[in-house]
Amino acid sequence: MADNRLDTQIEKLTQAIKLTQKLRASVTKVFTDLSDGYQAPKGDEKAQLNKLEKSLSAVNDNLSDLEKLAPNIHSTTNISPLLLNSAGLLGLDPATDKSGIASQLHYTHKWTNKVHKLGDYTAQFLGTNQLKRTNQGPVGQNKRMRRPEPTIHRIPESINIQQLVVSVDRSSPDMSVSLIRPMGNSTVLQITLAKTLRAVIVLRGLLIEYVSIKAFNEDFLSDEGRPDIWSKSRYQVFNKVTDLVTAGTIHFYHPQLPDASLRSFLIWLNNYKTLFSAPCSKCGKYLQGFLPPIWRDTRSSQPLHDGCRQ
Repeated sequence: MADNRLDTQIEKLTQAIKLTQKLRASVTKVFTDLSDGYQAPKGDEKAQLNKLEKSLSAVNDNLSDLEKLAPNIHSTTNISPLLLNSAGLLGLDPATDKSGIASQLHYTHKWTNKVHKLGDYTAQFLGTNQLKRTNQGPVGQNKRMRRPEPTIHRIPESINIQQLVVSVDRSSPDMSVSLIRPMGNSTVLQITLAKTLRAVIVLRGLLIEYVSIKAFNEDFLSDEGRPDIWSKSRYQVFNKVTDLVTAGTIHFYHPQLPDASLRSFLIWLNNYKTLFSAPCSKCGKYLQGFLPPIWRDTRSSQPLHDGCRQ
């Protein structure tokens, strides 16, 4: 008995949906005709009016049919929960209209079914194509090739870094370069450039790893008297020079010729001896934003303000 009543309600709902669609189609037709306009020849206006009257009559008839059917359709909230499935029980809660939980559950169900289907395909594929280890052959016959050790940061035997430092120190009278190893094998170059600045350069092999620049009256020692290469300068101008010189190391980066790249970088760094005495080669001024020309062109070595070089 309950099943027959439920089937009757479903049929009425289906009929109501069809009537609603029919009503919407007739209303859409009326508004479409009115928006497009009528282009009737002279003397034929009456036929166009009759056409519009028929469209409005169709709307009226469809609305009357829907109004007659509406009282016979009961609300879904009056249906016993025992006659509804899980989705129907969710529909009884008006809060689901705001949260959209029904659509989310439907999407989750479809996604779970898709995952199960793909999992079955994967299991079938792996079952027919079992993974096997590569045949290594007899023990000791085929030795596994070892990955060669990286040599990009290794100092070539033909290069003596001490002699390189001495040659640069001799070729640049305004630059004093000394070599220390406070952290084991890592090489640190201490540079004093005229009476302008002091710098430390940390090398990994012969490649520049880190650069720090301070004023001439500053040192790279901690309060305990130990080497401290990581502390920054007290002056903004030298911190800015540190950033630009660090960016300049990328221009001189050449792993295939590390000695030449280091020598070129030190020669370029030597141009900072005129940090406070040379004007900008572009604007001709000594200061811009209270800073001197803190950049040296990597090709012409001309001094430039940070704003003028861009």
